[in-house]
Amino acid sequence: MVRNKKLKTLIDFLKEKKISSLKVLDISKISIIADFFVIVSVPSQKNVEALDTEICDLMEENGYELRNKEGVHSKWVLIDYNDIVIHLFDDEYKDFYNLDKLWADAKEVNLD
Repeated sequence: MVRNKKLKTLIDFLKEKKISSLKVLDISKISIIADFFVIVSVPSQKNVEALDTEICDLMEENGYELRNKEGVHSKWVLIDYNDIVIHLFDDEYKDFYNLDKLWADAKEVNLD
């Protein structure tokens, strides 16, 4: 169960989208970067660009301040909302970079 309000808003939104995969890692005990990594993949770069815009619009509408964004118009966009960092990939890049394995010590968040 997701208890962080900002994270729940994002997860509920993403569950309604046509995405290939969604995983949330709780990195709060192993890193000072953020509390959560949200790893999302979609079929193409066009999907990455569209979902990037939609995510930023959603978060802004809910009063969440964007800290940083990197990789705009690419196959991997990193969107930083302080305690939540969103990694938005096209499917090929997600498999190549395999953040799940890199952050294997993190606890996976149950999204139900």
